[in-house]
Amino acid sequence: MNIILLTPLRRFIANRSGLGYQIPLGLIFIGGPLIDAGHQVKLIDNDVLGWNDKQLVENLKHQQPDCIMIGHSSSTASHMVAMRTTKKLREAFPHAYLIYGGTYPTYAAQKILEENICLDVIVQGEGEETVLELTKVLTLCRKDLRSVRGITWRDEDKIYTNSRRKPINNLDLFRPGWELVDWSKYNMFGFDTSAGMQFSRGCTLACTYCGQWGFWRKWRHRSPENFVDQLELLAHDYAVNIVWLADENFAADQESARKVLECIVARNLGLSLNLNMTAADVVRDADLLPLYKQAGVDNIILGIEFLNDSTIEKIGKNNPYAVSCKAIKLLRENNIVSLVNIIYGIETENISSLWYTFKCLFKLDPDILNAVYITPHHWTSDGRKVNSNQIILENQHYWTYRNQVLSTPQLHPWQLFTAIKLTETLFHLRPVALFRMLFGLDQRYRKILRAYLKAGFKVIIAELYEFLFIVKYSKVGLIKKVPGFPLKYRHSRHSCNKRSQNS
Repeated sequence: MNIILLTPLRRFIANRSGLGYQIPLGLIFIGGPLIDAGHQVKLIDNDVLGWNDKQLVENLKHQQPDCIMIGHSSSTASHMVAMRTTKKLREAFPHAYLIYGGTYPTYAAQKILEENICLDVIVQGEGEETVLELTKVLTLCRKDLRSVRGITWRDEDKIYTNSRRKPINNLDLFRPGWELVDWSKYNMFGFDTSAGMQFSRGCTLACTYCGQWGFWRKWRHRSPENFVDQLELLAHDYAVNIVWLADENFAADQESARKVLECIVARNLGLSLNLNMTAADVVRDADLLPLYKQAGVDNIILGIEFLNDSTIEKIGKNNPYAVSCKAIKLLRENNIVSLVNIIYGIETENISSLWYTFKCLFKLDPDILNAVYITPHHWTSDGRKVNSNQIILENQHYWTYRNQVLSTPQLHPWQLFTAIKLTETLFHLRPVALFRMLFGLDQRYRKILRAYLKAGFKVIIAELYEFLFIVKYSKVGLIKKVPGFPLKYRHSRHSCNKRSQNS
């Protein structure tokens, strides 16, 4: 089959303004197995290319695809754009199979197919095994897809959901399709060529605001040797310099993490690595942190989320404030940049709560602060508790974690936005932070801090413009219905021609 792997046009302001773009790792993971199965595969990352729907269709006409697989990593924020693009693709390619996958469609497959007759199939959960089985059946021109596990699909006017597919135990069996990537388009914070990779899937925690642990279903990992083989391939064959790991928690298993780090050191890859870890695991691995640094781990992202211990326990985290403080200190002693995510809006925000967070952040003293808003995805525990009348941002394209979605009864949106941006600005300009950026002992540590600061202020300026002139907030209670609350969608049923029954 002639297969197109497509990322829809998202163009989030933070990526455009300073953060840069990351490779569409999910599509690359299914691309390798499809190539190895003999299919002709092309990756179109329209998030980077920026084509409008007309330009996209014109470029795809030269490909004449048999199948277009659409995927994105931004959940709710990209779904509407993906559906608009699907409508245009169906009009232009009436004989092509249109397949959709990712976190959002996994949790809302039935409703999406009911209200989007342009789509043929939704892949639920991880896709490597599923797309191989699916394309094998489609290649034989079979219309009955009941044998393919892990999909929801359309047959005339009926929609079927097949049995779930078990999580992949041996991830080593499926290689990423690195040859699909135009590497010149990907960097992070202005640094050289960057790539994503994944050692493990799943999470050992079950945080109430997050659905990733449910999507992956259980924690498992590649063999350390296979994982490092892929890193070596990226470094030597594709001149990649920076690798961000998409793991929810790289070091959930200490012994596996140790083996990976030792293998990287032995091969002397020269890569700069960015990891996600819990503060508790950083403290657990205190004696291993020199090995982390030796292996090229320059940056560790800590999902601390909140600084009040009662709330930390409530949301399912394992990092009391004292543990987070210790983790930050240990990382600094090893010249590893610490970035902490703080979520505003998990609890009711007011002047007192904002001041409390501000003071605790200065005491916590991480290198980088990433301040985000709680975003109520309908498949999470917290999201299911939300009513539409709590939502003040109706346009889900802006549900990017960088914009307020839920009302704060004691604060207007402009007040919360101003407080958060002032917190970010004052935090990153505190004298001790500037001193470390200019005179820190480790050169790579200083370089990363400077890059973060430059990119961060570009993003703040862009977000200020977006807040003032683009994002439109409604008064509390005026929004009566939002897709997903409850689980309903408002996509048009008309103007989409069904794929020809003779295809």
